[in-house]
Amino acid sequence: MNKLKNCPECGKLYVEVGQKMCPACYDLELEQEQVVHTYVRDHDKCSIKQIVEETGVKEKIVLRMLKNGRFINAGGAVITYPCEKCGAEILTGRFCDKCSQDLLDQAAKLDAKKKATAKVDRSHTMYNAGRDFSS
Repeated sequence: MNKLKNCPECGKLYVEVGQKMCPACYDLELEQEQVVHTYVRDHDKCSIKQIVEETGVKEKIVLRMLKNGRFINAGGAVITYPCEKCGAEILTGRFCDKCSQDLLDQAAKLDAKKKATAKVDRSHTMYNAGRDFSS
């Protein structure tokens, strides 16, 4: 079911249908993305700062495009931005390979710890199941 929301860009009320902003702001963002795409195609080794300064498009839109892989195979463009965890330069996603692996390792450790705790709890319950503690 669609929800009524306020547009994060302009504040207007709109019906959420998957774009996460009102139709007017979504259309404007698509136009801005096309401007950025054209600039990047013509300037294959540019920085995010240059893109923002030369196109007038907000940095958050350029970063979102990068994180969504919108510039991959865009005329050989090589545009990097910082990993959200360590700051290393990356081409796509939110984290570099090292930080991604670190997050996966941490998740695996937490999962193993959770399973071990659950196993101890089950064995403790099974051990005490037949005992009478009323005395």
